[in-house]
Amino acid sequence: MQKEFHSLLSLDEAIEIVLAAVPEAGAEAVPLERALGRVLAERVASGIDVPGFHRAAMDGYALRSAETVAAREDRPIAFALVGRVPMGREPEVVVGEGEAVEVSTGSMMPGGSDAVVMVEHSEVDGSSLLIRRPVHFGENTHRAGGDVAMGETVLLPGRRLSAREIGLLAAVGRRDVRVRSLTVGVASSGNELVPPGFGSELSLGQIYDINSYSIAAAVEDCGGTPRIYGILPDDPDSMAEGLLAMAEESDLVLVSGSTSAGIGDMVYRVVEEFGEVVFHGINLKPGKPTLFGSVGGKPFIGLPGYPTSALTVFGLLAAPAIRRAVGTEHLAPSAAGRLARPVRSEGRRQMLAVAVVGDWVYPVDKGSGSITTLAAADGVVDIPSSVELLDRGEEVTVHLFGDVQKASLLLEGEDCPRLETILAALPFPVRFVPTGSRRGAISAEDGVAEVAVVSRSVGQEPGWDESVLEPVGGYSRELVMMAKDPEILDLAGAEDSKVVGWSRDSEMSRILGRVLAESGSEKAKLVGTARTHAAVAAAVKAGRADLGLAVREAAEEEGLAARKVAEDEILFLVRPERMGREAVRAFLEALGEGELWRPCPKN
Repeated sequence: MQKEFHSLLSLDEAIEIVLAAVPEAGAEAVPLERALGRVLAERVASGIDVPGFHRAAMDGYALRSAETVAAREDRPIAFALVGRVPMGREPEVVVGEGEAVEVSTGSMMPGGSDAVVMVEHSEVDGSSLLIRRPVHFGENTHRAGGDVAMGETVLLPGRRLSAREIGLLAAVGRRDVRVRSLTVGVASSGNELVPPGFGSELSLGQIYDINSYSIAAAVEDCGGTPRIYGILPDDPDSMAEGLLAMAEESDLVLVSGSTSAGIGDMVYRVVEEFGEVVFHGINLKPGKPTLFGSVGGKPFIGLPGYPTSALTVFGLLAAPAIRRAVGTEHLAPSAAGRLARPVRSEGRRQMLAVAVVGDWVYPVDKGSGSITTLAAADGVVDIPSSVELLDRGEEVTVHLFGDVQKASLLLEGEDCPRLETILAALPFPVRFVPTGSRRGAISAEDGVAEVAVVSRSVGQEPGWDESVLEPVGGYSRELVMMAKDPEILDLAGAEDSKVVGWSRDSEMSRILGRVLAESGSEKAKLVGTARTHAAVAAAVKAGRADLGLAVREAAEEEGLAARKVAEDEILFLVRPERMGREAVRAFLEALGEGELWRPCPKN
């Protein structure tokens, strides 16, 4: 019999339970080269003076400051040059009355001297030095212990170590340092999983393990120490053995997958038998099947299997516990912005996957199982169950998936491989969302996307509001039908072939329909809904379809036979008031460079 979820906890109840169960961090000594981002677990006091000797702060001449009091531009005072102090060497000369010694920045000050006259305020005449302005006691020098005195506290526990702190530790002679340590065991479960790099091609029904690596990276971002255990098979004995091994070597155990209350999802059964289940199920989307308990005396969190769901639930439950344990709670990243599109709630607390572009927060949620959601999302917006609708322009807070670099420019619309070339050359982060021409134009008209990328057949009327958007450039494209078998490219009998479909919001979908109709192949079976030209070519090469329509470059990239069947033009549309934005100007400048980019053809 299939097992049902127990009563669902609220997210707040679940967080409280997890926070109370995760232990405080221990401590370990690590060398400085591995200390970046770790949290200090000890008070650090200097065992030396920094600097450890009286040294020159400028290139010049060491002398007795009292002897320079009467120096003037018109009445220079002469000193006898009696030597030089090389860098890193102890002085072999002592400065006497009326004498000076040449020093470099960082040189040890010779005995008898107390100040340095800078080179630019002096003049050498043979073995004599002329001083034209006075210096005061200690001028242009660093006294021993002037930066840090021996015994002085330089860092306190709880400090997250950046390049600055690591430099300070090196300055006081520390080779290693004690940092807070919370070891987090990370694994994925499922017989369908294969480690990345296992083979160039997956067998039918297999997918690469994503969560072991994304969750381990998230653990490290929080200040924990991840230990990846790989893939646990969906076999009770093997899974139990793996979980107990993880518990023995870790302070916290995280496993994704096999947590739903369905046939074959067995993590909670193994935890029940070899540990304790505290709760199974949260009233949350995504994240309903989340499991919490203990195995081998260590707290255990069972995360959902879908990558975006796993990362979201990690951020809600595991991340706060890890941050509290190691002392990085104040570093939890977030960003504020305005919602780019209206969002309707689903009647329960929801974590909406979003991208952050400038001041806009852009919903990118295509379902928790979507890999493109994981790639596009910068974080999630917490929508309470009591909220039915969030309007466009409403202020929201984004809980970020780690440190996120905001995109400076948003383009939306029709995919084109050529566009990737220009975007990759821009000196700032850019986000392109291939939603198709119609949605791209609407987004730019609404002021969300700065640039709409639209496809138009030659002679076709504009499909956008010409009073709002202005074409700023573009180029023509050659569209081809591609296949592994060149004999079917004439489309004779194509109604018996499988053809890669395009998203209905893409102009390519309409062009494909027209090409098939003109060849009498309207009844051809469309498979899939491609959003990119590369995806069309990949589907044909993999044998998932017989034919596909895309730009010639995509067919050539995959080594497919191709025949020209149509042309279109890609146009870039911008609201006139946005032309002055620095990122838009940079894009337009790049658009005009090189042979690849040319003006739009005139109809």
